[in-house]
Amino acid sequence: MTDQPKEIKAVWERTRELGQGLDEVNNRLNTLEEQKLGERLQELSLVVKKLADKPEANAAPVWNWNTFTPQQQADAWDVLMQWVEGTFRARWPRSYKEMLGYADRHSSCWWQHPDMVESLTSLMWSHHWAFLDAEAGPLRVAEWLGRWLPDAVRQGKFIMEECRKKTDNGGAAHAGDLFANKALREDYGAVRQHIHMLRTGEVPS
Repeated sequence: MTDQPKEIKAVWERTRELGQGLDEVNNRLNTLEEQKLGERLQELSLVVKKLADKPEANAAPVWNWNTFTPQQQADAWDVLMQWVEGTFRARWPRSYKEMLGYADRHSSCWWQHPDMVESLTSLMWSHHWAFLDAEAGPLRVAEWLGRWLPDAVRQGKFIMEECRKKTDNGGAAHAGDLFANKALREDYGAVRQHIHMLRTGEVPS
Protein backbone atom coordinates (compact mmCIF):
# COMPACT_ATOMS: atom_id res chain seq x y z
CA MET A 1 0.00 0.00 0.00
CA THR A 2 1.44 3.28 -1.04
CA ASP A 3 1.81 6.09 1.41
CA GLN A 4 -0.90 8.70 1.21
CA PRO A 5 0.05 12.30 0.59
CA LYS A 6 0.52 14.40 3.69
CA GLU A 7 -2.45 16.56 2.76
CA ILE A 8 -4.81 13.57 2.74
CA LYS A 9 -3.41 12.29 6.03
CA ALA A 10 -4.00 15.70 7.56
CA VAL A 11 -7.60 15.70 6.34
CA TRP A 12 -8.16 12.22 7.76
CA GLU A 13 -6.67 13.22 11.10
CA ARG A 14 -8.79 16.34 11.25
CA THR A 15 -11.88 14.36 10.31
CA ARG A 16 -11.15 11.84 13.08
CA GLU A 17 -10.76 14.65 15.63
CA LEU A 18 -14.03 16.21 14.52
CA GLY A 19 -15.74 12.87 14.80
CA GLN A 20 -14.45 12.41 18.34
CA GLY A 21 -15.60 15.92 19.22
CA LEU A 22 -19.03 15.19 17.77
CA ASP A 23 -19.27 12.01 19.83
CA GLU A 24 -18.45 14.03 22.98
CA VAL A 25 -21.14 16.60 22.13
CA ASN A 26 -23.68 13.82 21.58
CA ASN A 27 -22.78 12.28 24.93
CA ARG A 28 -23.28 15.63 26.67
CA LEU A 29 -26.63 16.14 24.95
CA ASN A 30 -27.73 12.69 26.03
CA THR A 31 -26.71 13.50 29.61
CA LEU A 32 -28.71 16.74 29.54
CA GLU A 33 -31.72 14.93 28.15
CA GLU A 34 -31.50 12.33 30.90
CA GLN A 35 -31.52 15.12 33.51
CA LYS A 36 -34.79 16.43 32.05
CA LEU A 37 -33.66 20.03 32.40
CA GLY A 38 -36.56 21.22 30.30
CA GLU A 39 -39.08 19.80 32.74
CA ARG A 40 -37.14 21.17 35.70
CA LEU A 41 -37.05 24.64 34.16
CA GLN A 42 -40.77 24.45 33.57
CA GLU A 43 -41.39 23.44 37.19
CA LEU A 44 -39.14 26.25 38.40
CA SER A 45 -41.00 28.78 36.29
CA LEU A 46 -44.30 27.62 37.79
CA VAL A 47 -42.91 27.98 41.33
CA VAL A 48 -41.64 31.50 40.58
CA LYS A 49 -44.99 32.45 39.07
CA LYS A 50 -46.81 31.04 42.09
CA LEU A 51 -44.66 33.07 44.46
CA ALA A 52 -45.18 36.20 42.40
CA ASP A 53 -48.94 35.68 42.27
CA LYS A 54 -49.33 34.65 45.92
CA PRO A 55 -52.29 36.59 47.35
CA GLU A 56 -51.54 38.70 50.38
CA ALA A 57 -54.77 37.48 51.96
CA ASN A 58 -53.09 34.16 52.79
CA ALA A 59 -50.57 35.88 55.05
CA ALA A 60 -51.52 36.16 58.70
CA PRO A 61 -52.06 39.78 59.68
CA VAL A 62 -49.89 41.46 62.28
CA TRP A 63 -51.81 42.98 65.17
CA ASN A 64 -50.57 46.15 66.82
CA TRP A 65 -52.55 46.38 70.03
CA ASN A 66 -51.18 49.87 70.72
CA THR A 67 -52.94 51.27 67.65
CA PHE A 68 -56.31 49.57 68.25
CA THR A 69 -59.32 51.59 69.25
CA PRO A 70 -61.36 50.21 72.19
CA GLN A 71 -63.79 48.62 69.71
CA GLN A 72 -60.93 47.08 67.75
CA GLN A 73 -59.43 45.75 70.97
CA ALA A 74 -62.77 44.17 71.89
CA ASP A 75 -63.01 42.52 68.47
CA ALA A 76 -59.41 41.31 68.73
CA TRP A 77 -60.09 39.88 72.18
CA ASP A 78 -63.06 37.94 70.77
CA VAL A 79 -60.84 36.38 68.10
CA LEU A 80 -58.00 35.68 70.54
CA MET A 81 -60.23 34.10 73.18
CA GLN A 82 -61.99 31.96 70.62
CA TRP A 83 -58.59 30.54 69.63
CA VAL A 84 -57.28 30.26 73.21
CA GLU A 85 -60.32 28.36 74.46
CA GLY A 86 -61.40 26.58 71.30
CA THR A 87 -58.00 25.52 69.96
CA PHE A 88 -55.13 26.08 72.38
CA ARG A 89 -56.85 24.78 75.52
CA ALA A 90 -58.66 22.00 73.67
CA ARG A 91 -55.68 20.63 71.73
CA TRP A 92 -52.72 21.43 74.00
CA PRO A 93 -54.14 21.52 77.55
CA ARG A 94 -50.81 20.99 79.31
CA SER A 95 -49.12 23.81 77.41
CA TYR A 96 -52.18 26.00 78.03
CA LYS A 97 -51.94 25.43 81.79
CA GLU A 98 -48.17 25.95 81.93
CA MET A 99 -48.19 29.11 79.84
CA LEU A 100 -51.15 30.88 81.43
CA GLY A 101 -50.42 29.95 85.04
CA TYR A 102 -53.11 27.32 85.64
CA ALA A 103 -50.70 24.44 86.23
CA ASP A 104 -50.71 24.86 90.03
CA ARG A 105 -53.61 27.25 90.74
CA HIS A 106 -57.24 27.67 89.79
CA SER A 107 -57.10 31.35 88.88
CA SER A 108 -54.74 33.43 86.78
CA CYS A 109 -54.26 37.08 85.94
CA TRP A 110 -52.61 36.37 82.57
CA TRP A 111 -55.02 38.62 80.67
CA GLN A 112 -53.78 41.64 82.67
CA HIS A 113 -50.24 41.21 81.32
CA PRO A 114 -49.73 43.01 77.99
CA ASP A 115 -46.63 40.96 77.22
CA MET A 116 -48.63 37.76 77.73
CA VAL A 117 -51.33 39.04 75.38
CA GLU A 118 -48.67 39.80 72.77
CA SER A 119 -47.13 36.35 73.21
CA LEU A 120 -50.50 34.63 72.85
CA THR A 121 -51.31 36.72 69.79
CA SER A 122 -48.04 35.67 68.19
CA LEU A 123 -48.70 32.03 69.07
CA MET A 124 -52.17 32.22 67.55
CA TRP A 125 -50.94 33.64 64.24
CA SER A 126 -48.00 31.23 64.03
CA HIS A 127 -50.53 28.43 64.56
CA HIS A 128 -52.53 29.86 61.65
CA TRP A 129 -49.35 29.89 59.55
CA ALA A 130 -48.56 26.27 60.44
CA PHE A 131 -52.01 24.69 60.24
CA LEU A 132 -54.43 26.89 58.27
CA ASP A 133 -52.39 28.81 55.70
CA ALA A 134 -52.88 27.82 52.06
CA GLU A 135 -49.26 26.59 51.94
CA ALA A 136 -49.27 24.88 55.36
CA GLY A 137 -47.55 21.51 55.50
CA PRO A 138 -45.91 18.92 57.77
CA LEU A 139 -42.68 20.90 58.17
CA ARG A 140 -44.55 23.99 59.37
CA VAL A 141 -46.52 21.89 61.83
CA ALA A 142 -43.32 20.27 63.11
CA GLU A 143 -41.70 23.69 63.50
CA TRP A 144 -44.69 25.04 65.43
CA LEU A 145 -44.78 22.04 67.75
CA GLY A 146 -41.03 21.91 68.29
CA ARG A 147 -40.16 25.60 68.33
CA TRP A 148 -42.95 28.16 68.59
CA LEU A 149 -45.18 26.37 71.11
CA PRO A 150 -42.41 25.49 73.61
CA ASP A 151 -40.95 28.99 73.29
CA ALA A 152 -44.33 30.59 74.00
CA VAL A 153 -44.81 28.37 77.05
CA ARG A 154 -41.37 29.39 78.32
CA GLN A 155 -42.21 33.08 77.81
CA GLY A 156 -45.55 32.68 79.58
CA LYS A 157 -44.02 31.03 82.63
CA PHE A 158 -41.45 33.82 82.81
CA ILE A 159 -44.15 36.51 82.53
CA MET A 160 -46.27 34.93 85.27
CA GLU A 161 -43.38 34.22 87.65
CA GLU A 162 -43.65 37.41 89.72
CA CYS A 163 -47.41 37.12 90.17
CA ARG A 164 -47.05 33.46 91.11
CA LYS A 165 -44.55 34.33 93.83
CA LYS A 166 -46.87 37.02 95.19
CA THR A 167 -49.90 34.74 95.36
CA ASP A 168 -47.87 31.88 96.84
CA ASN A 169 -46.78 34.20 99.64
CA GLY A 170 -50.35 35.28 100.35
CA GLY A 171 -50.14 38.54 98.46
CA ALA A 172 -52.41 39.91 95.78
CA ALA A 173 -51.15 40.17 92.25
CA HIS A 174 -51.63 43.56 90.60
CA ALA A 175 -52.48 45.16 93.94
CA GLY A 176 -50.39 48.14 92.92
CA ASP A 177 -48.83 49.61 89.84
CA LEU A 178 -45.20 48.57 89.58
CA PHE A 179 -44.43 51.76 87.69
CA ALA A 180 -45.66 53.86 90.61
CA ASN A 181 -42.61 52.84 92.61
CA LYS A 182 -40.60 55.89 93.69
CA ALA A 183 -37.22 54.32 92.97
CA LEU A 184 -38.40 53.32 89.52
CA ARG A 185 -39.51 56.88 88.80
CA GLU A 186 -36.08 58.10 89.84
CA ASP A 187 -34.46 55.58 87.49
CA TYR A 188 -36.51 56.82 84.58
CA GLY A 189 -35.76 60.39 85.53
CA ALA A 190 -32.05 59.57 85.37
CA VAL A 191 -32.51 57.97 81.95
CA ARG A 192 -34.36 61.02 80.64
CA GLN A 193 -31.60 63.26 81.98
CA HIS A 194 -29.02 61.12 80.20
CA ILE A 195 -30.95 61.44 76.93
CA HIS A 196 -31.17 65.21 77.40
CA MET A 197 -27.41 65.43 77.95
CA LEU A 198 -26.77 63.39 74.82
CA ARG A 199 -28.90 65.80 72.79
CA THR A 200 -27.16 68.86 74.20
CA GLY A 201 -23.70 67.36 73.77
CA GLU A 202 -22.90 67.22 77.47
CA VAL A 203 -22.27 63.46 77.35
CA PRO A 204 -20.29 61.78 74.54
CA SER A 205 -22.45 59.44 72.51
